[in-house]
Order: sequence, then C-alpha cells, then structure tokens
Amino acid sequence: MNDALLRYRSLKAPRVVGLMSGTSADAIDAALVEMGPRARLLDFRSHPLPEEVRRRLQEVFDDRGSPREILRLHWLLGELFARAALSVMEGGADLVASHGQTIAHLPQAEEYCGERVRGTLQIGEGAVIARRTGCLTVCDFRPSDLAAGGQGAPLVPFADTLLFRDPHVDRLALNLGGMANLTWIPSQGEVEACDTGPGNSLMDALAWRATGQTCDRGGALAARGRVLPDLLAELMAHPFLSRPAPKSTGREDFGRPLAERLWGRGSPEDLLRTAAAFTAASVMLHVQRFLRGPAQILVGGGGVENPVLMQELSQRMPAKVHLLRMEEVGVPAQAREAVAFALLGHETAHGRPSNVPRATGASSSAILGRILMH
Repeated sequence: MNDALLRYRSLKAPRVVGLMSGTSADAIDAALVEMGPRARLLDFRSHPLPEEVRRRLQEVFDDRGSPREILRLHWLLGELFARAALSVMEGGADLVASHGQTIAHLPQAEEYCGERVRGTLQIGEGAVIARRTGCLTVCDFRPSDLAAGGQGAPLVPFADTLLFRDPHVDRLALNLGGMANLTWIPSQGEVEACDTGPGNSLMDALAWRATGQTCDRGGALAARGRVLPDLLAELMAHPFLSRPAPKSTGREDFGRPLAERLWGRGSPEDLLRTAAAFTAASVMLHVQRFLRGPAQILVGGGGVENPVLMQELSQRMPAKVHLLRMEEVGVPAQAREAVAFALLGHETAHGRPSNVPRATGASSSAILGRILMH
C-alpha cells in the first residue's frame, strides 16, 4: 500500500475537501470537512463556472461536442476543481474527493452494437487535482456502483445517514439540484432513496430558451406566470415518475430536450411556473410513498433560493410534515453534496464501501472511486 494512503489511514481527524458540480453545471462547490466522531464543516465556498465553460458544457450535454472538446473540458475542469479545492485549504488538507461534472448518465440498459449497455461519465481530471493540491485524490465515484448492477445514483444516502439521522424523528433529505432526489432517513430502520425527477433542470432550460440566462434568478419570471393545469397533468404522466425505486435520472429526461418540446405551449412565464409546479408535484408524489407519520423534510440545493419553487412545495406539504432548510439542523443547504462527497472519499481511502444498495439497486456493496497519488 502507498505510504501516503497508510499515513492518511493513521490520522485521527483528517481534513477532507469535497468537490461537487451538479446537473445544473452552474458552480463548483468546495467544502473542507474535518473527520472525527462527527464530521465538522470548517469552510465552504461556491465558485461559479465561467459562462464560456457553461456554454461549451451545454453543447456537450446536447451531443454537439466532439471527443476533442470533451477532452479539453475534462482537463480544464480538472484545473477549475483544483482551484476550488485550494480556496478552502488554508491550513492544509489531507484528501480531496471530487465528484466531477456529469456529462452523461444512462443508468437504464440500452441496445448498442448488439449488447445491452449502461454507463455514466463525469469529467474533471483527477490527476490534475492531485498534482495541483498535493493531496491524495478520490474521483470517479459512480462507475463502481453501476458495475455492481446499481444506477450509480443516488450516492448521498450514506452521508445523509451520518449527517441527519435522529433517533426521535423520521426525516427526508431533499436535494433540489439539477435533479431532485430524496433520502428517507427513519429514526429506526433502513435508509432508502431515489431521484424524484427534475429539480431546477427544466426551469433552467426554459429560462435559457426565454432569456439566454442560465436560470430564472429568484423565480422572477415564474412569479409572473400561472400554472397550466393540462400541461402539468401531461408532465406528471411521465413514465419515470411511476417507476419504482431504486431509480435515477438526468438532463436526458428532464433538461433541454423536454424544454424544447414544451416551448410555444404557453408564455415563457407560464411555462416556468408550470415547471416549478412540476418539480414540486413530482417531489411530493415520492414523499408520499415514504411517509409513515409525522416527519421533517430537510431541503438543500440551489432550488431553496427560488421562492416560487419553495412556495409550490409548501402548498403541497401534508400537515404532518415540517419543512426545514438543512442549515437549521447544522448543514448549509448549498454545502450538503460537497460535504457528502468528502465523507464518501474518506470511506474510499479507508477501503470501505459507501454505496447503499437499497438506494441504488446494486447487487452488493462497493468501494466507490479511484484513488490518485500526487
């Protein structure tokens, strides 16, 4: 075993940087976490991606990027992830755990060249991160679960259990990122999780189509619109919503292709308001499947900053459910996923599995990610 890995395993309270860029591809989040009996967040910073990088990523998302374009983005993002890590490393760090930027996620097997093929691809070269930071680096978390028969997502349930389990109350951790996902964390019993459908992805794609802006900041356009009931009912008939868990999805289902199909079926304001209602309604459809009684829903991710989306959620919330932002229980809403990947990277460095097969559908536990030495 490498000396650096042995040294890491000997540390009582290692400092780990978790890096995350979600489906919305709007920013790289960096969290510095001290590991110990309980993880402690020391620093968190969010670094917006340059508009030119976002534009080129969108071309790749839309299958308009060549292999050379993907290669350039892979190495450029490695540099940007490394800079984000360095921004929270004052005083040093022992490990960097990078989720990378997902550019394709195909968890359902499809016929390809005579074989049934699934896959997931995250870019942001880990070797660059390791070299620039001088730290052990863990990257490529999702493929190990996929190879074990899982969906490669959601991976945060392991961390959610450590961060949010309360012996006195059932909880649901809701992430409103590009996609929305739920982790059911009962006071007693097994954790479950799944993606529920769109988070911000459809709204972002519609905002881009309407204004050329990357999102409907503050829900300003949606606030001037109204929900189109027939269109909402049509969206709620999407086959993903009725599929049983475990399941995961991506922008392939709920991103720009869907936005283009909806365009022109109402004003931009009405389409955005309907998309917000769709996110809220699809989340609540899955919440109802987990609930067994009174519970708390802990909300994180970029969607918490959209008052229209939060209003649509609140209007659909059962009386027995209490809605809280994650910071009310000690984890900043924007930091949850970066903190989660810090925890996952720590487990990988110790040679311990950290997927939750019940959540991903994997046939067995798996050690997630590749470890790179600087």
